[in-house]
Amino acid sequence: MKNIIRKILRESAGISFDVREWSDIVYNEIVKNQDTDRIIIDGYDHYETYEKFPIDYLVIDFYEQISGYDPDKSGYDDDGYYVVLLYIQPTIVKGLRNYDLKTTLNHELKHAYQDYKRLSKGHGNIDTTKESKEFYTPDFIGLLNSGDNNGPIKTILSYYYYLSNLERDAYLENVYDGNTEYEKQIRDILNKDFDQFNTPSSHKNWDDITKLDIPLLNKFKTPNDFITYSGGRLKSEANKVLKKINKLKYIHKI
Repeated sequence: MKNIIRKILRESAGISFDVREWSDIVYNEIVKNQDTDRIIIDGYDHYETYEKFPIDYLVIDFYEQISGYDPDKSGYDDDGYYVVLLYIQPTIVKGLRNYDLKTTLNHELKHAYQDYKRLSKGHGNIDTTKESKEFYTPDFIGLLNSGDNNGPIKTILSYYYYLSNLERDAYLENVYDGNTEYEKQIRDILNKDFDQFNTPSSHKNWDDITKLDIPLLNKFKTPNDFITYSGGRLKSEANKVLKKINKLKYIHKI
């Protein structure tokens, strides 16, 4: 019975405690090795954690532009070892961002865990999911990470990011950490009047962004069609995510 209870507790209301064990390990290694460009952690050196989430090698590269999990360079290598590659911005390590290193690791390693669950069962990685094919393309990610093409359509696409299956579970880890920004974002989407996005600027923004590879946009002839559709879809998804957040906060007494 204890083993059954322990198994349930390892992932409760969206929180993966095996992921968080790896986060602790990576955090400590980064703190001890801040003056290097790359850290490689051998999973066998942390065997109790390895048994629960078997990463053979965890690689951390320090990268100025972005922090994130790299699905293309993670997974099973040619020798059958499971590898996870993370990029971490040095400014986060130095505490110069509005989010800290620990919660960043909890978020990005949750992505790695989601990918592991797919790959270990013989499925494709994150890039092969329905959402990735619909809108989570390199152009979509590049758009959201750039200062270009700001406007109503880009704002709505950012909502798709926050509500995507790929991101919501990772952001729940941050809610557990006490970060309130994600819940504020979800409530903002839920209360948004999408009619306000139907402005003259939406047409210019639409013309610029539809030149990118974001297949979701190909389903619509006009920006107004996209805005109207998105209002219904995103509010429905926001309501689902808010219920998950409320359940998490209730169960974990946050």
